[in-house]
Amino acid sequence: MKNKTILAGWLLMLSCSVMAQQNTNAAPKNDQATALETMDAELATQKNKEKTQWIDALSLGIEGVGWKKGIANYTRLPYRYQSTVTPNVWRLSRHSAGLSVRFTMKGSSFIDAKWTLSNNNYMPHMTSLAVNGLDLYVRIAGQWQWAGVGKPAKEGLEQHAMVKTGFLPNKTYECMLYLPLYTGVTNLQLGFSPSAIITPLPHDKRPIVMYGTSILHGCSASRAGMPFASMIGRYFDMPVVNLGFSGNGLMENHFADILSEIEASLYVIDCLPNMGRLTAEEICQRTLYIVRELRKKRPYTPILLVEDRSYTHPNLTGRPIDHHRREGQMKAYKELKKTVKLLYYIKGNPLLGSDNEAAVDGSHPSDLGMMRYFEVLRPVIKKALKKQYQ
Repeated sequence: MKNKTILAGWLLMLSCSVMAQQNTNAAPKNDQATALETMDAELATQKNKEKTQWIDALSLGIEGVGWKKGIANYTRLPYRYQSTVTPNVWRLSRHSAGLSVRFTMKGSSFIDAKWTLSNNNYMPHMTSLAVNGLDLYVRIAGQWQWAGVGKPAKEGLEQHAMVKTGFLPNKTYECMLYLPLYTGVTNLQLGFSPSAIITPLPHDKRPIVMYGTSILHGCSASRAGMPFASMIGRYFDMPVVNLGFSGNGLMENHFADILSEIEASLYVIDCLPNMGRLTAEEICQRTLYIVRELRKKRPYTPILLVEDRSYTHPNLTGRPIDHHRREGQMKAYKELKKTVKLLYYIKGNPLLGSDNEAAVDGSHPSDLGMMRYFEVLRPVIKKALKKQYQ
């Protein structure tokens, strides 16, 4: 009996020792995000410890909005079009894609931000930073340069993050803060040092107006300022009205009226990626209609037609790739060129390059893909804008 008691005690101690070892090796109970921030301080969301003056972003003006009246704050289509466009387009127009706040700042060592999301969205092929966050650019030596981000929290609608510290209080900075791409914003407050002087920096140029698909909308840039449309805006130092509607850029007839309401420097039509379910002839007819109607209403504004990008999937079968979308739009372009002046065209093959490396899922550009889009569009847009002002 004595030996059995000793054996039982020994087994109990061994069991406790194993359990203790298991507990020692177990992961901490805090969630993964907190654990990663503990290991890498660069991943942490910085908080402001100084006194702050808060300024409503609306008082500084929101760039990228094509209408001055009859439109909700931080959205992209006026109320009067709710019954005209499809429910999907209307819902997507509530997203703040392409919108930004431009201002000069003097006397502040930091830019803080509080913003309220309409939804805290999750998209597996995009960063939360692009979907729900803020993105800051500062003009340095005459060039817009990336400077900082407003990192969104994983959950909740009320967001608060330090965007950038380290500004010299005695220096004046030109700043541009981009809003989230794939959700709406209902409120945005920007924080500065108490004695800072913040001044709106509005554009006096007519905008480039772009109408298209999820790629234009911003999918799948890593930050809110990385879509090719925003790159175009920074390069030409012009406002851009981003009317990209994820999966729903179908070149519908009513968009001729919508686009023409905006007095633009250039119209860019980039809808082909969403038009695969239409026949080549249907695409041709839609292209003919929207270009002719735009030209009637805006006789001197250049119009640029863009083909769909080539997918980056490898052709495993060796069978010819269907390009009926391009065939339909090209047919319309050749017909239009006979009578329509200031009409430009970009073919699709160069948009993502030829190495199959520039998309996150074979379709939507990564930052590399967005840069390639920009590089293809830039010289054609430069030519179009130059011709218009001659």
